[in-house]
Amino acid sequence: MSEFENSTSATPIFSPWYPPIAYIVRHGETDSNAENLFRGWSNPALNEDGLRACQAIANYFSYERVGRVISSDLDRAMQTAQAIIDCGCVACPYLSTDFNLRPWGIASFTGKEKTAANLKKLDYYVRNPDVKVPPDGESRNDFKNRNRDAILQYLTVPYEGLPTVIVAHTSNLTDLHEMIYEKEGQIIPGADDIVEPGGIVAVYMDATGKMELQVRMGAIVKELEPEAS
Repeated sequence: MSEFENSTSATPIFSPWYPPIAYIVRHGETDSNAENLFRGWSNPALNEDGLRACQAIANYFSYERVGRVISSDLDRAMQTAQAIIDCGCVACPYLSTDFNLRPWGIASFTGKEKTAANLKKLDYYVRNPDVKVPPDGESRNDFKNRNRDAILQYLTVPYEGLPTVIVAHTSNLTDLHEMIYEKEGQIIPGADDIVEPGGIVAVYMDATGKMELQVRMGAIVKELEPEAS
C-alpha cells in the first residue's frame, strides 16, 4: 500500500482551482478497445477514433502547463503522449517511457473477448492475487507493486514544480483508484473503467498526503436500469 494516507471522501476535498500534482491519461482507442478485447501487453496502434482523441487531449493540455510526460512503452500510450508533447505545453519536451507503466500482464487472456465467462475467469486471479496468470503472466500483486511504485515515484518528484502527465492503461488507472478509495480485490480490471479511452484524470494531494482523483475529460456515464428510468 501507499505510504500516503488515502482519502475516502465522497465529495471533492480540493477546489477545482487547486493545482493537481499530476494527470493520468488513458490512451486513445484501438481496434482492440472497440472490439471489447483484453489488451494486456499486446501492442495495437491507435485507430481513427484514438487519433481524434489525441487531438482532444492535446487541446485540453494546450491550456495547461505541465512539467513532463511519462508514458508506458506500448505504442498506443506513446502515440497519445506524443500528441501532448506536440501541443507545446510541456516544460521538458522529451517523451520518457517506462516499462513499469504497462498494464497488468494477463498472458493467456490477451486478445480474448471480455465476455462474462472470461471476466469471471480473470476474477480468480483478482481474488487470488499471488497466483500468476498462465503461462507467463503476472500475479495481481506483481502488477500492483510495479504500478504503484512507478506512479508514486512520478507523483512525488515533479519537474520544476509542475504537474506530471502519466499516459498509461485501464488497469493502471483502476489500480490507482483502488489504492486510494477501494478495498483490496473489489475491482475487476477492465470491468469498471474510470474514464473512456482518451480520458484525463487529475490527481490531487493535500499537505497530509491524502489523495483524490477528479475526472477532467471522458467520464463514464452509467445508464439507469430500464426499470429505474
